[in-house]
Amino acid sequence: MLSWLHHHLQCLSSTLTGLLRNPFSSIMSISVIAIALALPGGLYAALENVNEITVDFEHGAKLSLFLERNTDAQQGRKLAQKLTGHAAVQHVEIITPEEALAEFKARSGLREALDSLSRNPLPMVLQIYPVPDYAHDPERLNKLIDEFRGLSEVEIAQFDLEWIKRLNALIQLAHRAVWLLAAVLGLGVFLIIGNTIRLAIANRHDEIAITRLIGGTSAFIRRPFLYLGTLQGLFGALVALLVIQLLFSFLNEPVQQLSTLYGTRFSLVGLEWIPATLLVLSGALTGWLSSSVTVTVYLAHSERDRDAN
Repeated sequence: MLSWLHHHLQCLSSTLTGLLRNPFSSIMSISVIAIALALPGGLYAALENVNEITVDFEHGAKLSLFLERNTDAQQGRKLAQKLTGHAAVQHVEIITPEEALAEFKARSGLREALDSLSRNPLPMVLQIYPVPDYAHDPERLNKLIDEFRGLSEVEIAQFDLEWIKRLNALIQLAHRAVWLLAAVLGLGVFLIIGNTIRLAIANRHDEIAITRLIGGTSAFIRRPFLYLGTLQGLFGALVALLVIQLLFSFLNEPVQQLSTLYGTRFSLVGLEWIPATLLVLSGALTGWLSSSVTVTVYLAHSERDRDAN
């Protein structure tokens, strides 16, 4: 047991020493792996930020209830208070006819024409902000609109469901594209590490032959190469994670400034600890799997050649 553990530590130490002894080739290999892993990882983090924007953005899922013209301010406030207690409603905003007219004057450029009107033609409006579970579910939103449309104080209840459907479809498509890209680039990482292991095997061909002659087992021969592939994948994933976090930190300030112009406060967030851990483990596992397959194929070929001779 002690000799087995000592050999593992010896393989780990020699592998790290070998990587440090050839810094240029090591950095090049790890950098390529990092780029391949950073791309899907960064896109995944970007999609998670998009999800946060769709939940928190001021002009997200918002239902507009136009009340009957004979509804006074007190009735409107009572209705708003009643709707606030609804399980599907997160927040209710009251827009009085005077506020609506003032905003319309400011945005339409028809101030003089509107000032000539004898009375305000705009009704009181209630802006309904659904809870997140309803905000991205078109079917639930449709049922909610039908429910509010049946209220006696409501003349018109409207909401554009199409943009929610389009947004959900785009996000689902983007998620699938990210997973597909991750699979393709993961295969690239697999092949990169496999080629590195193949070159390492070629450089140590004579050493492997001598080890076999003195009774070295396949597990003994495989161990250093498994450590090499695993460490390359691990270091590549760690560099990819660092690049993603630095990139999102670099872009955070301009994104905050842009969101302020739209009346919101939003900050970019990199990978959280669970996807970050999965990224690092995926890199190490891909390295281990690639090196394992490469060494297994080599040992199988060498066994056949030895039996043929």
